[in-house]
Amino acid sequence: MTATSCTCGFQRLDDEEVTDHLLAAFAPDDSAGSDGQLHQELAALACACGFTATTAPELDSHFLEVFTPGGSVGRDGVRHEPAA
Repeated sequence: MTATSCTCGFQRLDDEEVTDHLLAAFAPDDSAGSDGQLHQELAALACACGFTATTAPELDSHFLEVFTPGGSVGRDGVRHEPAA
């Protein structure tokens, strides 16, 4: 089941999923991941780091993996995690 809210209080919108919200909270402006590599979406479900996904959710999961900091605290200083 897909989460419809975030622990910070965000609720899924018609045009914004929880995953979109999490990526906005965690992705740095320079798109550098925790591994030091550049992570930006390219054409055909590919990432600039060389990762290739077969689905959009798989690519989103890749970005969340490399951008989510320990403790899930976003750039705003608030903890962000999908809520059941």
